[in-house]
This record gives sequence, C-alpha cells and structure tokens, in this order.
Amino acid sequence: MHLKGNELGIVVSHRKPPTHLSFIFQLNDDIDVKVGEFVEVPIGKYVLVGRIVLITAYNEYLENPEFIRDHMQRGLSISARFPIDIGRWRAAKVEIIAMFSGDRIHPPNIPPEPGEMVYRAGTEVLRKLLGIREDGLFLGTMYGNSDLKVKINPESLVRLHFAVFGTTGSGKSYTVGVLVEELLEKNFPVVIIDPHGEYFTFREKNDDMSAVAKLSLLGLTTRGYPTQIFYPSYGGSGNLSLNFSQLNTDAIAEMANLTPVMRDLLYLAMRNLRDSGIKKITPDLLLSTVNEIASKWGFYKKTTLTLSRNISLLKELGIFGTGFDPKEIVKPGQLTIIDLSGDIEEHIRRIFVGAILQELFNARKKNLIPSLLVIVEESHRFAPQEEDTYSKTVMRKIAREGRKFGIGLGVVSQRIVGLDKDVISQCGTKFILRIDTKTDLDYLRPYLEISSEEDARRIPYLPTGVAMITGRATRYPILINVRPRKSKHGGSFI
Repeated sequence: MHLKGNELGIVVSHRKPPTHLSFIFQLNDDIDVKVGEFVEVPIGKYVLVGRIVLITAYNEYLENPEFIRDHMQRGLSISARFPIDIGRWRAAKVEIIAMFSGDRIHPPNIPPEPGEMVYRAGTEVLRKLLGIREDGLFLGTMYGNSDLKVKINPESLVRLHFAVFGTTGSGKSYTVGVLVEELLEKNFPVVIIDPHGEYFTFREKNDDMSAVAKLSLLGLTTRGYPTQIFYPSYGGSGNLSLNFSQLNTDAIAEMANLTPVMRDLLYLAMRNLRDSGIKKITPDLLLSTVNEIASKWGFYKKTTLTLSRNISLLKELGIFGTGFDPKEIVKPGQLTIIDLSGDIEEHIRRIFVGAILQELFNARKKNLIPSLLVIVEESHRFAPQEEDTYSKTVMRKIAREGRKFGIGLGVVSQRIVGLDKDVISQCGTKFILRIDTKTDLDYLRPYLEISSEEDARRIPYLPTGVAMITGRATRYPILINVRPRKSKHGGSFI
C-alpha cells in the first residue's frame, strides 16, 4: 500500500510519452533521488518497477539564451527580477525492468499512464526483484538505501563463477574478503591463490574500531576464521611441493623454457614412459628416456643436450617432492591460502598455480574432496590474454567445466585488459568497483550484460568500497556499500 506523502513525482508526457520500456516523471520539489535508484508505479493489478537512469534539471526562466544574454550584458540579476525558484523543476528518466502481479514477475509490456504517481520501490519489492534471500551471503547494503541488506544466493555465485574488478585502492580485495567470510560461515571450503600475501590475517579478528562500530549497527560481531597457509617449496624453503609425475608435457615444457623442437622431444619421451605403464616419473628417469628417444628419432645432439640441461636445472629449484594431498588443502569451513609472495620466478609461480588447480580439479571430478571455491588474485598474471600458459589452460578448463563437478572459480584483477577473455566470459557474476582507465572499461563493456551505458559511465566515479553487482547473482545490476569485514584485513581499509 502506498501512503499519501511518499510520492516521488508524477508520470509526464510533455517531452516524450511513456512506453512499456521507459517513462519520464517530474519530481516533487522536496524529493531527493539518485541515479540507479529503483522506483515503482502501481497500475491496476500490476506494479511496474524500474531504475532511474537519468535526472535532468530545468528552469523555465533560463531556457531562452537571448533573455539570459540581455541580462548579463546589462548587469542585471535575473533572480532579483524574476522568481526563478518557482520556475525550477526536475525530471527523471526511468527504464522499466519488470512488472509484478502478486509474487509473479513479468517482463515489461504495459506503459504507465501520464498522471500516475511514482514511488520509491519498497524493500519487499526489491527483495523479490533482485532475488535477495534471507539465507544468502550478506555482502552489504544497497547504495542509497541502507535499510536493504543485500544477500545473494551462494549457489549461483560459486557454481557459475564470478569476477571482482577494480583499480588499486577501490576496495577490491576487501570485497573478496567479505565474500570469503560469508562462504566460510556456511561451511564452504575456499582456496585463495595469493600472490601478495595479503590474506593471512583471516585468522585474526578485525580490530579497527570504526569497522567494529559499523558491524555492531548491522548486528554483526568480529571474529577470525580457520585458516591454513601453504608456501611453495622453492630454493630450500616452503611446505608445498609438486609431484613431478603429475605434471603434463606442457607444464614441464613451460617450466623448462623449451623451444618447439625440444617440446617435441619431451612429448615423445613422456608418451613413451606413459605407454610403458610407468606411473612414477622422476626427472632422472625422464632424462634417460630423452636420450633414448633422441637417438631413436635422430634429434640433433645440441637439442638433446639443451633439453637435458634444462630438466636438470629444474631439479635444483627444490620444487619437486611427494606433492600434496588435495584432502589437506580442501576442508569444509576452512580457508586455505597458497601464498606466492616469495621470491619466485614468474613462470615457476604460474606452474605452481596450474598444477595446484589441476590437482584440485581432478580430485573434485573423482569426488575425493567436497565442492569448493578457488579464488585467483592477480588473475591476469595466471590467465594472460596475450600469452599461452599452463595456468591459463587449467583456469579455462575450470571456468568451462567446473560447474559440472562442483568447483567454482573467482577471478580478481585490477588489470582487466590483460585477463583472458574466455575466462571473463565464463564468470556469471561480476563485482565492479571503481575502474578509471578507459582501456579497461572498454574491454569490460561487452561483459556487463544488461547494465546500461549510464551504469558503465558511473564506474570511474564509484566511491571506495562501493561495488556494482551485475549478472546471475542478482537479476538486475545494483550498487552496494560493501559491509565491514569481521576478520582483519591485510591490505588497505575501505
């Protein structure tokens, strides 16, 4: 029921008549609305719901350029001679996105009549419209409507993958932290690929007093979360090794920096070993097989020597061992961090990521571990658009097939133009924070789905900690104020 006095304005037709897709309404003088807000218009048994996409201010006394120029040339004050306050009025353009009939949602197909009253959309209408559910992930409150808690479906987020994009300092990693907290509280296992070592503080309570006070207003309290951290074995340190026999030819070739001819020789040697039924392949066994195959197929001695030397150098890195047990990595309600912030060569770092993701994918396919979410920070480094890397191959595979096997992928990046398009396109939900570079925005535009051009234009001006959610998690794009974290944040605070 819409009470008298809650009206925002009235539907008008003097500039452009209403259609089933959009309309313009004139705002009441004492009303404050913002672009992006949702409104509703009751018409018969239906309620039209739309979003404000444009607000325009007018003044009938200031529409004539000659009138204004005459007063300026004569040094006369227009406001002193005419009641320009009375001549002011504002209009808002609304794009209609749905119609409600009881609890049923219909596509828009009826225009509002001129003269109909426009109201700010009610909380219950917004919940139904956006698919907000009480048992969802509480990410924050709607921007401009702090009474509406945004709680999204965890299944649609994880199973259909997601991306978090934003420039440095926009609140990108903080948003990821809130997402992870919510999933952990629902006993969901999460693995984070962490190139900067900024997520280790999850086991600690948030001790920022401002955040603690804001949490209290939301009915929340601080806490830490079960967290384990693995560091790659490299140069004699670390607690996470790779099992050489579990690496495929592409991984070894990339790690050893091989030429195409060397790759051919390596492929033949690896195929020979696997066809022989050998399951445990070691660098030494591979070296002896390389020499046999090179002699059999007539490879140049220089090719054989260089390949053998490069494989021998891999042994000295200290990255190989018994490998890891996916069951130790993935546990319900636990955060596992793969900390890659150490002094590791970038191509070795990529191999670690690819090998870990591949093992988790294989284990999930065999149902050896529970359904999980893998978040890859700095994802443009591991799935670069312009390079073919082992890690990108595996990330693409998870993005395409993970839904079938219960492994979700979250990609996080501030350099969107460098991230593989195939990976981006598979992310069903995008969290967009402030992005102020035109190249990144242009690169992202095709993936904003039903977001309007007006939404895209607002992205460079989003305040820190404000995120646009677009895609499968919400039926329509919305802006949210990301809630404070319960655990301590390892980066900059929002």
